[in-house]
Amino acid sequence: MVKCSFCDKPAVYVNRVNNTAYCRTHFIEYFERKVKKTIRKYRMLGKNEHIIVAVSGGKDSLSLLYFLWKLSRKNPGWRVSALLIDEGIKGYREYTIMNFLRVNERLGVPYRIASFKEYIGMTLDEIVEEGRRRGLPYLPCAYCGVFRRYLLNKVAREMGGTVLATAHNMDDMVQTFLMNLAKDTLERLARLAPVTGVASHEKFVKRIKPFIEVSEKETTIYALLNGLIQPEYYKCPYAEFNIRFKIRRMINELEEAQPGTKNGLLNSMLETVRLLAGSRKVEEEIKTCRICGEPSSHDVCRACQFRIELGLLEKPVFRLE
Repeated sequence: MVKCSFCDKPAVYVNRVNNTAYCRTHFIEYFERKVKKTIRKYRMLGKNEHIIVAVSGGKDSLSLLYFLWKLSRKNPGWRVSALLIDEGIKGYREYTIMNFLRVNERLGVPYRIASFKEYIGMTLDEIVEEGRRRGLPYLPCAYCGVFRRYLLNKVAREMGGTVLATAHNMDDMVQTFLMNLAKDTLERLARLAPVTGVASHEKFVKRIKPFIEVSEKETTIYALLNGLIQPEYYKCPYAEFNIRFKIRRMINELEEAQPGTKNGLLNSMLETVRLLAGSRKVEEEIKTCRICGEPSSHDVCRACQFRIELGLLEKPVFRLE
């Protein structure tokens, strides 16, 4: 049995990059110290904040909620609330909502559950069915991603949030980085910065990614050690349509063969984002959607474009630029 590098207790995690082993106590200290350092390094939070944590009921978002709730107890100027977007995915989302509510019973964090049905007019299941009926070319994850981002910003603002915290970890970021490189969509790289939305639009809530420098494995262990997740695992039924999972498998295989691969890719991503910052290739002019009034890179935001194509909105009568 591997022993902790700092005491004689059994290790629960071994960092293969630096060959350091951690017991339960020392792992939690290591994890929380690492995330605190990320928050300080990128100046994610000020002295007075209403932090809206985007939660799904999964391991990453519950870990972030628990961590920020714990941290806020030592920072009197911080207030933490949770926002869960219910897409309406039968056989999946209802279980993760139950998991969130179970954990939040212990934390007592104010929360809001906002549904696609309430704000968009259809559940994601209904959207996918209607999109197929109309012969639209979009995969389920395209609808989900656009509407989720739209509602996270809109509802976080309605809740009075000063900052929106998402649980994107190192694995998420390097996967997205490679997907954008493969698709030659450099203009989207600006979204991968640790902090986005600062002074870009009066209706855009600043977004932060406190977990950007910790791995998915580390957030999973943190969740397990703090009793945040159940043994049951629920997989989104639409996940099989997303190329992300093929890239995820490839990166995990590389990490297994060459520890440190993910760290290297993350550093490359951050340096690429820094070098491209302000360039015409990635700089997006933030406008106001002429239909819903939300921030948009076009005259009509993507969420409204989807709703028009799905028959949920009438086509605008004004001329689009």
